[in-house]
Amino acid sequence: MSHDLILDGPPLGEVPRRRLLTIIIKMATPIVLASLSQTLMGLVDTLMVGRLGEAPLAGVGLATLLFSALASSIKAVDVATQTFTARRMGEGRDEAVGAVLATALGVSLMAGVLCMGLGMRWPEVMMGLVSSDPVVCELGSQYLFYRYAGLLPLLIFLMTKGMFDGIGWTGTGMVVGIGMNLLNLVLNWLLIFGKLGLPTMGVAGAALASTMSAVLAAAVIGGLALRPKIRKRFRILCRTNFQPALIGPFLRVAWPPALQTLGNIVALLVFFFILGRISTLAVAAGNVVLRIASLSFMPGFGVGAAVQTLVGQSLGRRDPRGARRAAWGGVWVSVFFMGIFGVFFLLTPAGLLRLFADAPALVQAGTPILRLMGLVQIIDAVGLTLAGALRGAGATRRVMAVDIFTGFGLLPALAYLFGVVMDGGLIGAWLALLVWFTLFSLGMTFLFLRTRWEEIQLC
Repeated sequence: MSHDLILDGPPLGEVPRRRLLTIIIKMATPIVLASLSQTLMGLVDTLMVGRLGEAPLAGVGLATLLFSALASSIKAVDVATQTFTARRMGEGRDEAVGAVLATALGVSLMAGVLCMGLGMRWPEVMMGLVSSDPVVCELGSQYLFYRYAGLLPLLIFLMTKGMFDGIGWTGTGMVVGIGMNLLNLVLNWLLIFGKLGLPTMGVAGAALASTMSAVLAAAVIGGLALRPKIRKRFRILCRTNFQPALIGPFLRVAWPPALQTLGNIVALLVFFFILGRISTLAVAAGNVVLRIASLSFMPGFGVGAAVQTLVGQSLGRRDPRGARRAAWGGVWVSVFFMGIFGVFFLLTPAGLLRLFADAPALVQAGTPILRLMGLVQIIDAVGLTLAGALRGAGATRRVMAVDIFTGFGLLPALAYLFGVVMDGGLIGAWLALLVWFTLFSLGMTFLFLRTRWEEIQLC
């Protein structure tokens, strides 16, 4: 963990292309694996809860979106954590990293306390906003209560992981994340189905398993950050870490991805509400397809996160050419891996769906929309990667503006138009989702090519 992948060598603007791609892949692979393990937490919940029936599956799907509406918005603060850390590393200011982490934890935990209180106090009210089915609301409320109980340790894990990713030590988050999800797998089996003498908790057990796993992950990654060599080099526990002057610049980078994430989740909640107008089967099938498709997003998100660090560190070294080369190299890597997922979605959609649900009707409904997801993998790869590059430069407001317009602004209206008004059903509504992904990618390409993102000053 002492080796700095970029900073120990020449600027990225000067390295051969093969070496550049090697750096990107080495840095992205742990992030992708960590992201996959995090996504698998949700997939494991879906896989096991799917054995309980259609209503529990729909309840967990909607509850997960509600949890994400607040939790993922706060989690987006890790974008600023990684961006500021990478820029400090590129500038050779290792001792300033501890102040970045302290700021991230202070901002995220204050917001997290409020959201945890809301989620645990009024879970049934939150579920009533997205479903009129009393059974789905009851099951979703159980899930929300126990899931929000683990929000604070989850935020500690994510902010500390963001710091390690910004340094370039992406393997740390990978190891802890995979361990967290292996534990979640075991706890799911024990608590959902009541194995080894434990009570049968159903959907509540799935949420409690995720919460307990997050607690352990926070403890482990916190312990790693406090190891003497790391603590001293980055001044993790320094009294002067709290710097009021840093809060303003930090929040300027942090609030756009937070608002962007909230807008996306709200758009998806409205989207699933519209699916509910079509049928409960449409909600369940849409939930399963999005869970499966989320695996294909991980190479894009992971490579985008690696590019975010590479761009930040390159700009800190005053190497804008290297930042651009890192972004385009990342695009090629994302396109390759997401394209592989696209082939599987096109060729074997029914087989993939049967892994998560036994109901023939659900498999039949989900097959065409999973094929549609296969068609946009390459387009989405470009958008996700270039968004990471722009965030690494600090252009988070521009990324947010495009995503809010294409997602929150267009998705619900188009889904209602195509799915309900034009009677296109589930397939019609799903076409609106693909329009969002395509327009977002076009917007990221325009911003990357036509704006001076490399000139942005953080502080």
